[in-house]
Amino acid sequence: MKFILQRWSRGINLFFCVQVITLLSINAQSKQAFQGLPMIINYSPEDYKAGIQNWDIIQDKSGFIYIANNMGLLQFDGKYWERFGSDTKVRSIVQAADNKIYLGSQADFGYLGANVSGELEYVSIADSLPDSLRDFDETWKVFEIEGKIYFCTFKGIYIYEGTKLEYIPTETRLDVSFKVDNRLYSYEFEKGLVQLKDGKLDTVRNGNFFIDKRISNILNFDKETLLITTFNNGAFLYNGSVLPFEFKGDFWKDNYLINYSTRLRNGSIALATQNAGLFIISEAGELILHLDKSSGIPDLTINYIFEDSFEGLWLALNNGISRVDLNSPFSFIDDRMGLLGAGYTSLLVKEKLYLGTNVGLYLLENGKLEFLPGSEGQVYTIQQINGHVLMGHDAGTFLVKEKEVKQISKQKGTWIFKQMPGNENLILVGNYDGLSFLESSESGVKYLRKIKGFDESSRLIEFDEQNLWVSHGYKGVFKVSLNDEKTEVKSYKLYNSKNGFPRDILINVFKIANRLVFTADSGFFEYSDIEDKFVPVELFSNILGKGATIIDIESDELNNLYFIERDKLGVLKSDLVDGFRLDYSSFNKIKSFWNDDLANIMVLDEKNILIGGKNGFIHYSPDHDFSRVSEAKVLFKEIVNLGEKDSILFQGHDFEGDVFERIKEVSFPFAQNSMHFEFISPHFESGDEIKYQYRLYGFEEDWSDWTYENRKEYTNLREGEYEFQLRSRNIFDEISPELSYSFSIKPPFYRSVFAYLFYFFGTLFMLFLAYKWLDRRYKSNTIKLEKEQGLVLREKEMELESLTQRAEQEIIKLKNEKLQTEIDYKNQELTSSAMHLIQKNQLLATIKSTLKTISSEEKSKAFNAQLSRLIKSIERDLENGNQWEQFSENFDQVHGNFIRRLKEMYPTLTPQEIKFAAYIRMNLNTKEIANLLGISVRGVEIGRYRVRKKLNLERKNNLSDYLIRF
Repeated sequence: MKFILQRWSRGINLFFCVQVITLLSINAQSKQAFQGLPMIINYSPEDYKAGIQNWDIIQDKSGFIYIANNMGLLQFDGKYWERFGSDTKVRSIVQAADNKIYLGSQADFGYLGANVSGELEYVSIADSLPDSLRDFDETWKVFEIEGKIYFCTFKGIYIYEGTKLEYIPTETRLDVSFKVDNRLYSYEFEKGLVQLKDGKLDTVRNGNFFIDKRISNILNFDKETLLITTFNNGAFLYNGSVLPFEFKGDFWKDNYLINYSTRLRNGSIALATQNAGLFIISEAGELILHLDKSSGIPDLTINYIFEDSFEGLWLALNNGISRVDLNSPFSFIDDRMGLLGAGYTSLLVKEKLYLGTNVGLYLLENGKLEFLPGSEGQVYTIQQINGHVLMGHDAGTFLVKEKEVKQISKQKGTWIFKQMPGNENLILVGNYDGLSFLESSESGVKYLRKIKGFDESSRLIEFDEQNLWVSHGYKGVFKVSLNDEKTEVKSYKLYNSKNGFPRDILINVFKIANRLVFTADSGFFEYSDIEDKFVPVELFSNILGKGATIIDIESDELNNLYFIERDKLGVLKSDLVDGFRLDYSSFNKIKSFWNDDLANIMVLDEKNILIGGKNGFIHYSPDHDFSRVSEAKVLFKEIVNLGEKDSILFQGHDFEGDVFERIKEVSFPFAQNSMHFEFISPHFESGDEIKYQYRLYGFEEDWSDWTYENRKEYTNLREGEYEFQLRSRNIFDEISPELSYSFSIKPPFYRSVFAYLFYFFGTLFMLFLAYKWLDRRYKSNTIKLEKEQGLVLREKEMELESLTQRAEQEIIKLKNEKLQTEIDYKNQELTSSAMHLIQKNQLLATIKSTLKTISSEEKSKAFNAQLSRLIKSIERDLENGNQWEQFSENFDQVHGNFIRRLKEMYPTLTPQEIKFAAYIRMNLNTKEIANLLGISVRGVEIGRYRVRKKLNLERKNNLSDYLIRF
């Protein structure tokens, strides 16, 4: 790869040296650059929201444009229009040395100055005049001469200096006044041209020559001569004597009325007319440029001309405003000149320029454009080979002789022509469906044949030493070999993404410095014979970037390479030291105008470059691509502090430089912790293509992305020091110096210095209180300790007493425990006795039941009688009450005379119900009670019910709980 790159560099440098030597050794005829029409931007009354008529234009030191309008004063910053004043007609404006904008209007004059916030406010000077001097009609002109402001009306001239106002009357009515080199001239009816000297208006030498010729303007022609233009009588040269100014050629008509004239920075003279638009002429009176409605100016009546700091020409029209990009290196050959369609190809033959569009072929000669009949339709190429002009067309191939177009081949779609190496009379043609041959001779060009064996579209073709290369739009590039007879393709091979290219599409072939270079979707490539594939070439990629996609590239005689990339066009300028230097910023201006269908750039010669446009062609003149003298700048348009109460700090105007200084480094309360910024860059060539970048230092470290948005707002900022930093980038990628605004946000009360001091001293106070509290507590604890020690002694004494008491209590406890043990033992005995009784009764009941069963089954009467006696004995035992009396006695001993107390409280209880109560208190279940009493379970339930009723218990009261607690 390094070897290939070195080979490229040596080849191009060698080629460049040969070119330079050739140019230096040949006394070639100097080529003259031509131009089309300039870019014109028009602003209608609907755009600037004011009256149709405009009378005067200035530009202030910030770069803003001010226009005197019949409905007030207009300001334009490149993006927004603003109107000042009422609907009064403003005729003239000037920004004086004190930076105020003085203006003359209908029946008034005064100035606009910036107030404390930068808002423009109007102050009338005429209102201070006495009534005798206040009666004037119009203030047509305002001038500043040596610090004094001259307000020129029809009745006289008012001179304002600070607080002093002087009036100079006239003998007759004044017309328009003029300023030349700090001299004030005027046109006075019945006197002609007069000059203000020593406080009065005197007729100049031969000034009465102009009595019947109303003067529209006076300007310097040379050091000793003035150029005086008149409304109805043309122009004159004046140096004490008067001579007519001669217009060369037939462009000027006697009925043209000159409203205004001015000298441009390039030395030419601009004439604004009432009925014919704008004329730019040379000092010799030759026409340089004429612009009227057909050229794009919406009105033929131009009242004033102003050249801004970017050398753009502003026109105050009777109906609207226009800006003419007069000194741009770009001009347009389009429908304004009569050329229709998108531009595809061009050819310069001596003084004739052929232009091919999708509509047909045009010829531009001697400034006149003419359509060539017979060329209707899409034109792809126009080339001169062996002295013959050939046109490639959608309908086939055509021969062009002067203005005659003749078809010589009907093979559809002719893309390109190339001479065969070794036989210059044989012309290879790239067509929609393959290749064909033409043959040229002195008498003309004729069609030979279609080449067989290859039917691919052949838009770009180039030869190297051995092969023919054919580029296809979306398949790749073909290497084609013809047979010796040149009648058919012997072989061909397709190279695409499988052979070194990144993709199959956008592969083109060009010859640069006698070497073939292939461009693809990203980068440059060269064919390697050894590897039979394509390898990247870094020669241009390191300048344009490895991702560059070249659509078209062409060199001029100075070896500068003009190119069109996917989203960029520009020039690689040849440099003996650095090789190539990229320059594309100037071309950014026309990016939106070029034709992106088969995009093409055509080098006619080193002074004239054409670029195919969406509407016609764009002409680029390198000789007019001067360094831009006006530095890019960005300005604050508005600064607003937001919060509980919004406050406008700055409104864009700072004529004396003190307004902005007053608001810098302002400290805002925390309740006002939000900021709004609006900014603008008055660069009129960029239009809406200006981008901005900003950051709030103290809040963010990194710059924002470039954006078209010219507003930024920050909300809820914390306390601290901030600096809003701002810069702009215009259409030429020029970055303005940084603009900044510093401010600070005070902390809230609870985070202020006072608050922190309060917190500090409050903490000290709290610590002091804590210390006092601890001290008091210590003292209290000491006293308490002393008391406790006394108490301890007393407690010791009491402890001895307590030990005695505890001993007695322990004895009582032991006795009680003994008694409880005895009670428990008795209770256990009682329970055991009851359980034995239950078991006995259960056994007797079982025996009784068995005996009854046997008795029922036994037939012996004697045996049954014995069984009956036994059963009755058992029943008497079960009914024997002696056992209950012994049980109740023991039960009362254990349960605190329960039965006795129960009988006393509830005397209606039967003995059976008392037994129920005693057994329930012992926590016996229903079945156990039934066995003890020798009754059924149902009988127990009935007994429980009767007990509850006699005890007067409610349903919610539990019988067992009540008896246990009784």
